[in-house]
Amino acid sequence: MSNELSASADLAPTAATAPSKRVVTDLIPICAAVLVAILCVGWITGLSTGLDIRIYQTFNDFCGWSSTLDKLLLQGSALKNALLMCAFGFLWFRADGDVSLRRELLITTILTVPISLVLNRSLSTLLPFRDRPIYSIGGNAPSFEWRADLEHWSSFPSDHATYLFAIAAGFWLISRPWGAVIGMAATVVSLTRIFVGVHFPSDILTGALIGIATSLAVSREPVRIRIAAPIIALEPRYPSFFYAALLVTFAELSEAFQHTRHVGLAILHLFGGHH
Repeated sequence: MSNELSASADLAPTAATAPSKRVVTDLIPICAAVLVAILCVGWITGLSTGLDIRIYQTFNDFCGWSSTLDKLLLQGSALKNALLMCAFGFLWFRADGDVSLRRELLITTILTVPISLVLNRSLSTLLPFRDRPIYSIGGNAPSFEWRADLEHWSSFPSDHATYLFAIAAGFWLISRPWGAVIGMAATVVSLTRIFVGVHFPSDILTGALIGIATSLAVSREPVRIRIAAPIIALEPRYPSFFYAALLVTFAELSEAFQHTRHVGLAILHLFGGHH
């Protein structure tokens, strides 16, 4: 069990990794990009609209049916932050296995989130605006008052699915068990977004593919050596500042840098003369 990480759970493309595994890891981002392109075409042309609506309505039919189910899904989704912090702390301070490689992968996982969200928003900006299903075709609302912070963004693709599956893929490269746990949490949270009517299924699938592809691409050895390793080198020199910055960064990461975005928008509005 003590060698679980180094023996079986590490998929990073290092010299010790089997060539076949490296090839598979390299091909996944390419395949994901192709699937994203197909999903975009399917939505724009309307080929996938019927299936999207049927799946959405199947999930949304249960919304408002039980207050217990509504609260379990909507309020329970907030536990993802604690789960992510727990997983990160456990893997960061774990003493067995290749500690340096594990920490490099954790740092690249943090970097993956803003990169994947930029790709997500860039794609969303280039494509036509898509209304949320609850607004475009209607649906059931939760049995209690609940508001999603939608920020007037297009529904396609889902930023929640993007950053959560980016984190899940990063953790999967480090630890199969933790990657599976985070992946299941990402799936539940993403399906809950369909459940309450803020996303179509294709929004979720496209966002998840973007996150996974970005995570695997950023976690490659050249990126880790050039970016993650120098950051980790600061830890023994400035431990107090390093861990304070790491804690704040990961806390923001668990919410897709939502508070940072709000502060940034407020500053832009302030100097741009908007009210």
